[in-house]
Amino acid sequence: MKRFIPRLDAKEKSFHGLLAVGGLAGIIEGSIRYGFTLHTAFPGMLLTLLGAFLGGFTGFFLKDCFRAWRGLKPYRGVNNDGWMLGGFLGSFAGALFQVAASADGANLVIGSIAGAFLGAACGALPDEFVTPILGRMTEKTSDRP
Repeated sequence: MKRFIPRLDAKEKSFHGLLAVGGLAGIIEGSIRYGFTLHTAFPGMLLTLLGAFLGGFTGFFLKDCFRAWRGLKPYRGVNNDGWMLGGFLGSFAGALFQVAASADGANLVIGSIAGAFLGAACGALPDEFVTPILGRMTEKTSDRP
């Protein structure tokens, strides 16, 4: 059965985690305002994913500007692991920060969007180093158990 269901890599896990954080933030915020509701999950997911995408775009744009300013070739992200990991961690931290900062826990989606934007922008800057590090972490050698 393992042959038919491939294992998810770090980017795919972060993508699913980003959607889960945005969806849960939407459900919780909608339930605070309107009573228990599930129809606010999709807008939370979509807005959080959009915030992460715009953050990743901003991070890559700034990285390319700094590289061009120093006389280097622009970096074109191939694997995009850095901004996806940053977007997930940022959305999670942003939602937690909004829970801690708000008296009634409102505006969780805003916290997850802002966190996803900042996390993805910061994660795009070291993006070229993240994928080789993840590759080395998952290498299997015969000398280690």
